[in-house]
Amino acid sequence: MRGGGNEHEKEREAKAILLAAVAAVALGAAGSGCLWGREEHAPGRFCAQSNTSIVEHCVDASEGPGSAWSKAEEDGELPIQMWAFGPNGVMSDELAANEAELRAWFDNIDRAVAYVRDEEKNAESLRATLHGRLLGLLLNSRLRQEAILEEEPVRAADNFRQAMTDKASAEEEPLVAALAADKQAMAVVQAIFEQARSDAAPLRSRYAGVAARFAVYRATEAAETAAYAALSEQASRSSIDGLDGAEQAVLAAAREASRAPNELAEEIMTLSAELQALAVSFEEAITPHKEVLATHGAVVPDMTSGALRSLSAMLGYAQRRVARSDATATALIGGIALRWQALGVLERDEGAREGIARSRIERASEVFGEGARGWVEALSAAPPVSEKLGLPLLAERCGELVALVQMRPLCEAAGASWRETGCAALRGRFDAAEAELRTGLPRKIAAGLAALREKGMARGRARRRAGEAGRGRREGRRDRV
Repeated sequence: MRGGGNEHEKEREAKAILLAAVAAVALGAAGSGCLWGREEHAPGRFCAQSNTSIVEHCVDASEGPGSAWSKAEEDGELPIQMWAFGPNGVMSDELAANEAELRAWFDNIDRAVAYVRDEEKNAESLRATLHGRLLGLLLNSRLRQEAILEEEPVRAADNFRQAMTDKASAEEEPLVAALAADKQAMAVVQAIFEQARSDAAPLRSRYAGVAARFAVYRATEAAETAAYAALSEQASRSSIDGLDGAEQAVLAAAREASRAPNELAEEIMTLSAELQALAVSFEEAITPHKEVLATHGAVVPDMTSGALRSLSAMLGYAQRRVARSDATATALIGGIALRWQALGVLERDEGAREGIARSRIERASEVFGEGARGWVEALSAAPPVSEKLGLPLLAERCGELVALVQMRPLCEAAGASWRETGCAALRGRFDAAEAELRTGLPRKIAAGLAALREKGMARGRARRRAGEAGRGRREGRRDRV
């Protein structure tokens, strides 16, 4: 609707201009120079032709219409018709559609008609001018304007599409080349993916087998624990002759408990190494193409990390279970050895048993006595002093005093015969240790805290004095300035 309104407005404007010009020519209402200044005439050409001649005499508009009239008058007789051309010399679509050029042409027409009417004052020549070639030019101009207005309006969208089509055609070859290169790069990436999948296929089946065997192995943990418990009970009831068989049974159970996980661990480590090698080769192959993948928003797939974490968890479980099995078997073997020694002692005569008992009691008493004497010597020495703070380190001494006080009931018990040597060295320290724990250590700790506070306050006072001295020096310098 807006385009149609513009067309009607243009048509009305063009008709108004044309009708105004015709009316001005016919009625003589327009004076020479009304449309264009006299000092600057409109560009164009003036033409004149005698009634008795077939030659058209045209001159540049700057020479004026009189020059064309004079040439026509020399060539023939009156009446003489005159007309004017626009800046381009002939009627064209550009002139018919250009308001400024139309006004320049109308000004020249006005000058030509005014010359015939006012200068030559020849009525026959004026009639010939108004009804001759000039009228034909004006009618032709109107027809051209109407034809222009009836043409299909410009479609901006169509022009834009055409421009884009032309641009696309101009850029078609580099675009096709870029698409071909991109397609080739993606084909290479796809080939790398396919090769990685092909290489991972056998590893995937092996991983499934390892996972299945691990599930079977894990399900045997309860049975393995129950077997060790049964062997322990059997050994505890065995005679000295049956302990060898119990020991062999424990060793066989330990070997069986280690065989399956060791085989599984070996396969897990082999498969993990192959998966890591696959990951490294895939990373090396895909690294040059990561930019292409990023351009297309694609993510590099992680093909091995999940399987590697799972295999690591399987291996850790197997190793921990083997360690528990070995520890259980070792403890059972140690218990069997102790039972064998105990049963061996029981089979000897009473004198031999008493000799063994005395030997062990003496050894225990000797060891305890050495420990007690070392304890007393450590408590008799002054606690170490901190090099930085200059205060005694009391934490370790406090622990030793507490342990000494806890030994007092054992040394005062009636059955402490084998500990008597060590207790004799400790009894003189029990009361002092309790007193030091109640009063001595708290006083030392309080004194240390007070010393720390005093040192902190002293440092604070020193900093304040230093600050005041610095301010005094600065104020003195300002006063001198």
